[in-house]
Amino acid sequence: MKAGRVVQVKTGEIPMSKIMPWIDELPEAAKTDFPARRDEIGALLDEAAELVRKAEELRAKAYFTGCTLEGDARAQWSDKDVLRAKARVRW
Repeated sequence: MKAGRVVQVKTGEIPMSKIMPWIDELPEAAKTDFPARRDEIGALLDEAAELVRKAEELRAKAYFTGCTLEGDARAQWSDKDVLRAKARVRW
């Protein structure tokens, strides 16, 4: 991960340079695996952001597909029949 890179997360944007920057201030931290482990956290946040984006995309697709299905049902049955069916299941 490069410093200054921005990761989109549910709560907003977190610059990569802000993820546990204190690690770099530890004496001889560069000689340990701590910076790499911190970078793994950034990779996890990247993956989480991508999964959130994909979930939003799938929700939008499901909503559109549901609207299409309801429209097709209204073409097959009367509005009254559709409304009654929805009322029976408290939809």
